[in-house]
Amino acid sequence: MDKIVKKMQDRCYLNHSEDEDARLARIDALLAITAAILVFLGVSGSFRRRCGNRTFAMVAFGAYTLTPAVIAYTLGLIQTAQSCHLRLPIWATYLVVVLGSVDSYTAHSMEDIERWKSFKVDSAAKFIMTSWMIASYAVLFGPILCILLVILFIKLDQRAQALMLASNSVMQKNYRYIADYMRTEHQGRDSSNADPITMCGYRYVVMCSTAKWRPKAAPWDDGEAPHYRQSLKAMDEVITIEKVWNCKGRLLSESGGDPDGRLKDLCLSFSLFKFICLRFTGYSLPHEAYDKLWRLIKHMLSEEKGYERVFRVIEVELAFLFDLFYTKYPMKLHLRRSAYRLLLLPILVVVPLFLLRYAVLRRDVSTTCVTLLLMISILVVELTQFAIMIFSEWAKVTYICKYVRNEWWQRNRCARKLIEILCRVWLVKPWGRQLRQYSLLKSYSYSPWKCIYNRRTAAYFDQKRNGQKQINPTNLSKQVKKAIVHSLGKNFTGYLERGQASLRCNDMSDELSWACDLETTTHVIMVWHIATSICEHEVPCAQLSEEHRDNFGVATNLSQYLAYLVVYAPRLVPGHPCRTEYIFGRAVHEAREKLGGSTVLMEKRIEELKMIIDNEQYRETIVGRGSRLGMQLVNGVADKGRMWKVLADFWADMMLYVAPSNDTAAHAKYLTTGGEFVTHIWVLVSHAGITRDPRGGEQHIDPENN
Repeated sequence: MDKIVKKMQDRCYLNHSEDEDARLARIDALLAITAAILVFLGVSGSFRRRCGNRTFAMVAFGAYTLTPAVIAYTLGLIQTAQSCHLRLPIWATYLVVVLGSVDSYTAHSMEDIERWKSFKVDSAAKFIMTSWMIASYAVLFGPILCILLVILFIKLDQRAQALMLASNSVMQKNYRYIADYMRTEHQGRDSSNADPITMCGYRYVVMCSTAKWRPKAAPWDDGEAPHYRQSLKAMDEVITIEKVWNCKGRLLSESGGDPDGRLKDLCLSFSLFKFICLRFTGYSLPHEAYDKLWRLIKHMLSEEKGYERVFRVIEVELAFLFDLFYTKYPMKLHLRRSAYRLLLLPILVVVPLFLLRYAVLRRDVSTTCVTLLLMISILVVELTQFAIMIFSEWAKVTYICKYVRNEWWQRNRCARKLIEILCRVWLVKPWGRQLRQYSLLKSYSYSPWKCIYNRRTAAYFDQKRNGQKQINPTNLSKQVKKAIVHSLGKNFTGYLERGQASLRCNDMSDELSWACDLETTTHVIMVWHIATSICEHEVPCAQLSEEHRDNFGVATNLSQYLAYLVVYAPRLVPGHPCRTEYIFGRAVHEAREKLGGSTVLMEKRIEELKMIIDNEQYRETIVGRGSRLGMQLVNGVADKGRMWKVLADFWADMMLYVAPSNDTAAHAKYLTTGGEFVTHIWVLVSHAGITRDPRGGEQHIDPENN
């Protein structure tokens, strides 16, 4: 009997030992997975603003969403481990530190930002849980784990602070003094005296710097009755655009470190970025401010290749906006934060090195491999984040403002050269500069896979609809940008129209204005898109001269881009998105009903479209109207080069008409998937105070507020 009991005890011990080994193996595997996710999020998070690949966005979302669950499960396994291993509490602490230190992926969407209070509670819970685990090992490894605990608290608090800074309620408080300052700045002043060449009179705030002996002093005075508008105090300490342009240092001179004006324009982008933030907080600027900004924009456009400069400034503005919402870089404006992070790096690396040495001495292969992987992951992420931080747009603005404020820096050649080198490095481009494309005549026959896109998967995947298939994107050409700014400068009379201005300029208003006065903007876009596709087939690019080929490229690229917005980004198009989606669905149904399936060649589809014109059943449909307009352009305009100029001018006008929007959240949303060109035009018309013609009767209202 004693032998049987002994054998059962030995078997239980072996089973317990095997269970413990299996648990430690699972912990090692989960640590490896977490390290891989860490590297992916830490390194690639900042690239979201220039990558429009939907697969990448889905993988990033999956990694961002699953990381907390993986870490929580791993922490639970560590807590239930019976063996007293030094690596367990250290790994537990590093897991939570890792979760809180992914600077380039602070939030995935605007909805995450508004949950910043929940995130702070969640961070506090993780901190308490990890602290309790450390306390159980404090007798053995107290000093090491206390250091990790301090690091943990600092990193978690920084991420929570970044989310709070980007929340709507906090933004309203932080930017109210900018709104008050702009109203006070233009009140009782003649803004027509502002000179856009020297920037004299453009006292737009770049950065507020309080005195060294008052580091926590507010940079503004309290408002007085009856308006209670706040005003900036100690203006000699506030860096403005005017001061940047009038700086005497060689760093910002054309003959010195800024021959192309890019460093000055960086500060201009940062200043104008604050005006875009006012749109998100509901504040508005006085009319005088819009007039002065419009004069500045017109001056920039009048320069040689001024259109490139204008869009470059806007690109950097939106890069600042992306960082504000989705990264922690706005929390690191001070140089001492960079030094703090650099000093923190050795501490984060020394502890795993100590653990690695301990594992090697014990010849523990599993612990050695996992510790090596953990240490390499930390090094890769921390060094990458440190490099991105010191070369970020936020850091560069800080360097330039300190240079403008400090006369010693202006006289010191080494300081100037160092700042010049730092400001010339761009690790991440502002955006991908691509136009996504869609063609109804090429994609109407597409049907999504039912095994992936169905009611059961609707909660997990964005559902595709019939006809919803992109074609290859195209690079944003200089001809497209020139066409848009040319349309803005030539046709702007205060309000934007649905292409009527371009038709008047080309003496085609009487013949084609009917196609601009349709029921909705979606109708206009889809009808002209079909007509442009017909013209593309009937008068191909090979038959045109070099000048008219540019118009061909502008018309076809913008036609397919606006059609893409209708299909994939209806919130960026005037009208309610549900209404836009329904109209597109009806257009796909009409095309399928009349043009046949996917096996029908394009030539046959075009022939079928020509026959629709005489069919009363389809005459007033989107497909029928598009066919009638297309043949009217092909047969009614003798000069085919002029036909493409009409189309290019029309689509440039439509891009301007679509851009104004009150749905700021939609533009912020698409920044995370590479950004949209219409958002850049939205910024341009917002600065100029340009709106749509109110007689159009169609306003873009945020559906979330309905």
